[in-house]
Amino acid sequence: MTSTDYCLVLQRTGKRLELAVTGNDSNHAQAQAADIARALQAETFSLSYKNIEDSPLSCLFRRLAISDFEHGACDIWEGSFCNGSPVVYALGSKYYVRPLILDYLEINKDGCVKPSCGNKECINPYHNSYKKMKASKLGDADTNLVLAFSSQGVPVREIARALKVHRSTIYRTLNREHLHLGSAHH
Repeated sequence: MTSTDYCLVLQRTGKRLELAVTGNDSNHAQAQAADIARALQAETFSLSYKNIEDSPLSCLFRRLAISDFEHGACDIWEGSFCNGSPVVYALGSKYYVRPLILDYLEINKDGCVKPSCGNKECINPYHNSYKKMKASKLGDADTNLVLAFSSQGVPVREIARALKVHRSTIYRTLNREHLHLGSAHH
């Protein structure tokens, strides 16, 4: 299947951005354009046939459109960083790349997203781990394990050892979840 190059023009509050988009056909390119516009919160967008230079952002969106990421390999961000995290600047705003990926893929981000591989420069969507709190060491799946183990009477020290975290992390998680569950019943 051949692909065609397009130029996506996004606008928001007087700011304008041109991005290279490659599509299998005009419908594919239009769907990508709508997803990109939504992720970047553009007010308007237009798509035309035009070959423009790639940017780290256009490469990211192209790779997301065709799911061009390997499960096991880290994918190092080639663009800018802020506070050690991959970022991109577009339409007068700063976007952290991992949450931007979630917006593009329309994945609910209730909390924050961190690289499960531990590599702060990695943007591989398969390595995303979702945390309820920014400083949390446990993701949703781990929190569910903590609750399950605790309900079965497994000692905190054994839960901590199994999840490779300190006992205090387990105690905080249990306290936070019990408070959350208690307020849900009132």
